[in-house]
Amino acid sequence: MKAKAKRIYGTVALIIALAVAVFFWWRAGQRHAIAIASIPTLPSLQDRSAELTQRIRACELSIKDGSGYLPALGELSQLYHANGKYAEASQCYQGLLQIDATNPRWAHRFATILAGYGQLEDAVMLWRWTVSLDGDYTPACIRLADSLLKLNKPSEATEIYQKVLKREPENPYALLGMARFDMDAGRLASARDRLETAVAKSDYAIGYDLLVTVCEQLGDTARAQAIRSKSKAAGSFFDIPDPWLREMYFDCYDSYQLSVVGGVAAREGDRSSGLILVERAVSLEPNNGYYRIQVANMYQQAGNMAKARQHLEKAVTVAPDCSDAWQTLVSLLVTQGQLEEADRVLANGLANCPNSAGLHFKRGQRLSAAGRYDEAIPEFKQAVAVLNDDALPSYELASIYFKLDRNTEAVAALQNALTAEADYPPALSALAFYFIVSGDEPNARKAMLKVKDQARILPEDRTRLEQAYQKQFGHRP
Repeated sequence: MKAKAKRIYGTVALIIALAVAVFFWWRAGQRHAIAIASIPTLPSLQDRSAELTQRIRACELSIKDGSGYLPALGELSQLYHANGKYAEASQCYQGLLQIDATNPRWAHRFATILAGYGQLEDAVMLWRWTVSLDGDYTPACIRLADSLLKLNKPSEATEIYQKVLKREPENPYALLGMARFDMDAGRLASARDRLETAVAKSDYAIGYDLLVTVCEQLGDTARAQAIRSKSKAAGSFFDIPDPWLREMYFDCYDSYQLSVVGGVAAREGDRSSGLILVERAVSLEPNNGYYRIQVANMYQQAGNMAKARQHLEKAVTVAPDCSDAWQTLVSLLVTQGQLEEADRVLANGLANCPNSAGLHFKRGQRLSAAGRYDEAIPEFKQAVAVLNDDALPSYELASIYFKLDRNTEAVAALQNALTAEADYPPALSALAFYFIVSGDEPNARKAMLKVKDQARILPEDRTRLEQAYQKQFGHRP
């Protein structure tokens, strides 16, 4: 793959040199000839919509006959890039860089392809050109600085991060880059300050893992523990939001890719684009229940319950074997207080998906909420039998057993929950509390050691357990 990438992208330096030298000063005929030479051979698109092929052919025709060849080549590059045809997109970008050199989007998009193939030197050349044209486009600046850092050019990377921070003092990606330099230089307090801001501004999307490391190195284990408890990203790194890349996907014909990009857009706060992209995925695969669930969740988050319900009801109609659609619809109806309707939908869901552990779990919840514990128990047991890597059904079962004073069975259910998910916080806390109030100090001590080591238990919950332990046994665990 790398050798192929070098063959495809080996002319980047020449293209940049030409672009810098001539800008728009090609005679029209020469520019048109370059555009024609930039048309890729049509690849196989059998797995895509016929409309995609039609649009590609229309772009090719416009380029060849000269009627708006520049916008047609731009559209062609976008169609190929958004639909995962990177070699073809790259060929288009090589032409665009020569005949439309002042548009920074072409260099930026081409650079992302090169970086994906590991061709960082060429990508850096393109990002330098992008930034020279639009130094305020932060995603290009951050990608350039990050790539320079990987190429062991820290002074250049630092300069770019600092320029970003001058205009965006709380940009989390630039702060993260500078924090890495602080850590390497031993400036832990400065690194901590930058990372605290990066984590807060990104809602724990980036910098969380490094902040934990810095806090531990500074001896602040309590803060490190609190960060682990609060983290929503579990250490995952989310790439910088990039509108110039995202806008391409309105021309995507891959429903899965649309679902992914739309979900990322919504998570980053761009709900409008996210909704449009996922709706597009639904239009391409209207009988896919999972895309309808995704768009329904987006509508629900936006407060449009009517549209959410409409998509979910359509989902269970077109994909009645999709138990997740039934479950999501039941949850929505319960949230809206339409309990009788929720029970009716739940019954229909189980009729279509009788072996669905999730639906049996939902039924157990509904029965438990109504106080019908004896009927709820077998529903939760059936869920436990299937969901052997999910602690929640066993935890719910334990809650019922405690209410029925069947403590031995409750403890066994909590232990099953911890077998399914080691140190599952609610089950671990409940087990520790039971041993404490039961006066079983040896088991309480063992449980509290695990509580102490479990980062996902909230500090206030840990404190309450420690206070209960001290009150019961007269000393701290």
